[in-house]
Amino acid sequence: MPSPDPLAEAIDRLYAVFAPVPRPTAINWCPCCLTEAEASRLLGPVPLHALTVDTLRPYADHVLLTVGDVADFRHYLPRIFEIACTSGFNWPDLEPLVGRLRIAEWANWAADEQSAVRGLLRAFWRKTLAAYPGFPDAETVLCAIANAEDDLTPYLDEWAAALRQPAAAAALLDLLGYSTRLRAGALRLANAFWDDHDEQVVRWFTGPALRKAVGDAFTAADAEATMQTLADLDELLGVHAQHRV
Repeated sequence: MPSPDPLAEAIDRLYAVFAPVPRPTAINWCPCCLTEAEASRLLGPVPLHALTVDTLRPYADHVLLTVGDVADFRHYLPRIFEIACTSGFNWPDLEPLVGRLRIAEWANWAADEQSAVRGLLRAFWRKTLAAYPGFPDAETVLCAIANAEDDLTPYLDEWAAALRQPAAAAALLDLLGYSTRLRAGALRLANAFWDDHDEQVVRWFTGPALRKAVGDAFTAADAEATMQTLADLDELLGVHAQHRV
């Protein structure tokens, strides 16, 4: 019997929890951002789970900016996030798309809805940490989550705990090696979509807890390639510790 897929289970739960949200009968839209034909396809009789990427993309690209409102966003959310966490949209970018949750004030939604959304984000994050190289990469996914979540502690703790796995260690080495910049003498992350939500992450990899997690993973490692990755990580963390937010 095949093992359950946590991401698939989280997607199923998202559909179940948001099932009572009715399909909209109309959508407010700017004609520069959504055509009448595109709006009609969204409002048609096709079941939510069967809506295609091409049907949802124009809406997802502009929702809560110049198209739609929170009510219709909540209806389409399960399918939008299913696509975003599996095949992907290509555009809109993942980071601002997940950030629409903050615009929608999802922290004020019902507890079961918040739990279902957070369960999807956590499952997506675990899947991301388990694959290297992956698309989207770990920084993109973490940045996307940071655009919705105020506290990244559970996600950073999972990354630290996963460093004994080659994929998670290699992903962190990539972030430290290629995605950090000095800004006014302080270390910051380069992805523009962080929009100053990166301070917690920078504190994490300039602090002692992550350095200890890397050391513990090195002690437990039994593959030379993994040990080398962790040694490189430790060296970079030592350099970055000189630069604080």
